[in-house]
Amino acid sequence: MKKFYSIIIIWLILFSSNYLYGQTNSFPTSGNVGIGTVSPSSKLDVKGGISVEGSNPITSVNNFRNSIQLIAPGHSAIVFNPGESTELMFGFHTNGNFYWGTGQNAGNNYLMTLNRLGDLRVYRNMGIGIAPISGFKLSVNGSIKTKEVNVTTSGWADHVFEKGYPLIGLEILESFINSNHHLPGIPTASEVENQGVNLGEMNVKLLEKVEELTLYTIDQEKKIKEQNKEINDLKSEIQEIRQLIEGKL
Repeated sequence: MKKFYSIIIIWLILFSSNYLYGQTNSFPTSGNVGIGTVSPSSKLDVKGGISVEGSNPITSVNNFRNSIQLIAPGHSAIVFNPGESTELMFGFHTNGNFYWGTGQNAGNNYLMTLNRLGDLRVYRNMGIGIAPISGFKLSVNGSIKTKEVNVTTSGWADHVFEKGYPLIGLEILESFINSNHHLPGIPTASEVENQGVNLGEMNVKLLEKVEELTLYTIDQEKKIKEQNKEINDLKSEIQEIRQLIEGKL
């Protein structure tokens, strides 16, 4: 009988222990728990893959199921190879921003940030349809459709209208075009095909040619007016000579 009572007591102890810790999914406040390892280094150390089925009771944006949640009073992150040269950090900041950084980046600066409003900032280079090309922040293999392009340039072409600008004569310009088959200061077709065109620089060059053309037009207008005045003066003189001749006759 004593053995029977002992078995009952042991069974009740095991049952209550299983109920307190197993059924409520709670663990002691001290120590680590290992799955697939007998020497866990964290509160929960898993050697193997993790599969999540189901979600937490609190849903996310637009009622997305909340399968994994990070609850922390401060910043929190998912870190790959912490402390190593290959370290990658996907960080969540209390300001609502998402940060991506790497241990190889000098000064532990961020490589990319995405704020809670959806504004994305890439600190290095980006390629769309192509690997990033050195020297260019954005490389695109394909067409770009936009309503507006704002290009910042360090200079503009208004120097053409300054006094003393060396505007070459039309005869010299004609000779240059006949020999080179392009305007002075404008890249050739082969240069554009091989190297592309800098929009800001090309707009300055094109405006420079438009302003030069304006000066040529103004100069031609002045010459035309002078020629018309000379023609009118000659007509008046001829008319006077005719009147004198007719008067003598």
